[in-house]
Order: sequence, then structure tokens, then C-alpha cells
Amino acid sequence: MLKTSAGLVAVTIALTAAQLDGARAQEQQAFKSLLGRGFEVRSVTFAKGEATGDRETFVVTLQREKSIAVCYFAATSWINLSNNALEDPKRCDVR
Repeated sequence: MLKTSAGLVAVTIALTAAQLDGARAQEQQAFKSLLGRGFEVRSVTFAKGEATGDRETFVVTLQREKSIAVCYFAATSWINLSNNALEDPKRCDVR
């Protein structure tokens, strides 16, 4: 019984480590570079409230095959299509 429990613990630890490695595989890229790589905009959502620190924010979701990207923009940056924001390599999280 003790060996079975130890085995289950080892498997659980291995699975948790694999999931953490997968979570680290996330990268950040610029919105414009994602469009250049063939990502397509799937949704644009306006958000304001507790989750955004009461700031007006646009959340833009993109997809290419099985990869997704989520980009965050201040409302003024998205409305004005600010080049600084669209080319910022830390603006979008890609998985």
C-alpha cells in the first residue's frame, strides 16, 4: 500500500511539473507581428472595472490554428491604433 501511495505521489508531482513547464511556454509578442504571422482577430472586448484597475481597456483575442493570443490595450491606444502600442513586444500573450 505504501508503494502505491508513493507511486501516485510521484506521478502527481511529474504531471504538475509538466503543466508548469507548459505554462512557461507562453511567450509575448507584438500585435503587428502576430498579424504578420497569420493570426486572425477573433474578438475585441471593452473592459473597465475592478479587473482592470478601473481603467478603460480593450482585450483583443487572436487565433492561428491551435495557437491563441490575448492582447491588452489602453482604450486610447486601441482607438487611435497607436504604433507604439501595436509594435510593443510585451503587449500580447501567446500560447
